[in-house]
Amino acid sequence: MAGKTQKRAMGQNSVGMILLDSTVLIDLSRGNEDAIGFIDTLRENDQGIAISIISSMELIIGCRNKSEVNKTLEFLGDYPVIDISVPISRKAYQLIIEYSKSHGLVIPDAFIAVTALDESLTLVTSNVRHFDIIEGLGVQKPY
Repeated sequence: MAGKTQKRAMGQNSVGMILLDSTVLIDLSRGNEDAIGFIDTLRENDQGIAISIISSMELIIGCRNKSEVNKTLEFLGDYPVIDISVPISRKAYQLIIEYSKSHGLVIPDAFIAVTALDESLTLVTSNVRHFDIIEGLGVQKPY
């Protein structure tokens, strides 16, 4: 079914996988050649790729109409989506307490960061500065 999100239990088999941030997904959806080349290289190397449900929601919010929503859902269907769990929620809350005032950490970024931490994933983002404050989080700039 087009647009259906894939859910994947990550856990112990996720080592070495990456979590794509919204910035990379937006570039991909717009046909950015650097983003396409980056993803093609990951796939050629059998690199596991996942996204947070938060990033999925961010892309949907950016749609102008239902037709764009349907195209976005189809595009997102290529990636396993990691849902928010209670432990992720509680850890994101702690990050907000710690970094929202001192570093401007926002709720979506807290959830995305904790998803990567919780699943032992490297976060791939163009906005490294949004995440480099978070101890233990592996962050990679894609291009």
